[in-house]
Amino acid sequence: MTSSIRMLLALAAVTTATATVPAMSSAFTAGTVTAIAPDDALNIRKWPGANSRIIDAYLLNEPISLTGRCKSIVTNVSFRIDGKGSSEWKYSKMKQANVWCQVMTDDAELGWARGKYIWPE
Repeated sequence: MTSSIRMLLALAAVTTATATVPAMSSAFTAGTVTAIAPDDALNIRKWPGANSRIIDAYLLNEPISLTGRCKSIVTNVSFRIDGKGSSEWKYSKMKQANVWCQVMTDDAELGWARGKYIWPE
C-alpha cells in the first residue's frame, strides 16, 4: 500500500470513531426565577454587584441557565451548586446574604444574578 492510501484509511478510521462518540451533556444547571414581584424583573449584571452594568433581565418563573458557580461578594468565597444535593440545600446556600450566582443569558453572555432570586433545579 502506498503511504497516501494508508493516510486516507487512517483518516477514515478517525472520522468514523469520532462520529460514534456520544454527545456531551450540558455544563449548565437549570434554574427558575423566583421570589420577585410579578411586575418586576431579575436583573442580570456583568459582574457580581448591584452597581454593575445590567446586561439582561428575566421575569418571574422564567427559566434561567446557571453555570453552577456562586460567590459571596462580602467574603469573596466562591462555591459550586451544580453537584450533589437537593434543590432545597442548594437554594439555602444561594439565598444567603450577598451571594451572586453566575448565569448564561439567552444571548450566550455570562452574567451574575442574586442567588436568592433563582430556584435551582
